[in-house]
Amino acid sequence: MRLAADSFGSYGARKPTRALRVACALDRAVVWALGIVLALALAVSAYALWDAYALANGGDSQARLAALKSGDAVSFSELLALNPDVCAWVTIDNTNIDYPVVRGKDDFEYLSKDATGAYSASGSIFLDSKCSRDFTEPYEVLMGHHMQYGKMFGDLDKFLDKGFFNQNQKGTLYLPDRTLDLQICAVVKADAYDGVYYGTPAGADRMPALVEKVAQDAVFQRDGLPSASDQVVALSTCASSGVNERTLLLCRVIGERAADKA
Repeated sequence: MRLAADSFGSYGARKPTRALRVACALDRAVVWALGIVLALALAVSAYALWDAYALANGGDSQARLAALKSGDAVSFSELLALNPDVCAWVTIDNTNIDYPVVRGKDDFEYLSKDATGAYSASGSIFLDSKCSRDFTEPYEVLMGHHMQYGKMFGDLDKFLDKGFFNQNQKGTLYLPDRTLDLQICAVVKADAYDGVYYGTPAGADRMPALVEKVAQDAVFQRDGLPSASDQVVALSTCASSGVNERTLLLCRVIGERAADKA
């Protein structure tokens, strides 16, 4: 009796070859691997969305940190107990910029950690790792992510509007031993690899070049500011117009007073 052909044109059952079994096993392994990668990607994306939502709505860590500042008084003893990398607290009037500042071992450590040292996709506001944590140098740079809802350094974009720049001039840098009053003097578009803006540490001999560069690049600048004799603190964040483009807000120190204790 002859076997009838099946729908694939073969006759009867055939034992799968070793090569076919190996191919099937590899196929299953690839499917499982892709599934695991997809699951991990979804988990990371979900956490990032949750983290951004928590930041926008005052997550636990942010609320805990915010409670350590009352008016002009910052409890650095409690901040340093949470994380010894905390070195300052920065605020810019009429923006959401009101955060502790940390300095890590390099400029990557706090890209994905908050000021308590816990993981956060929003990162921290951090001082350039080559700058002095006591803010005694002529020029120092603070960095932070450009976040939605004006969080972290997202509100630096506001100073690209001439009206907002003209109407808002003040900020404050709180340190454990003193408080520095800041005057916003220029907003600049710069390249992330610009050696004048990001060449740190910068001594007094570098300040004339910085002042000249600001005069060339400033989107907006107040008359006569900054000068080569000023102490300048720059706030830097990413810009949406290019991978390496940065927005910098340059502030000169116009006053120093004893720190209020929380």
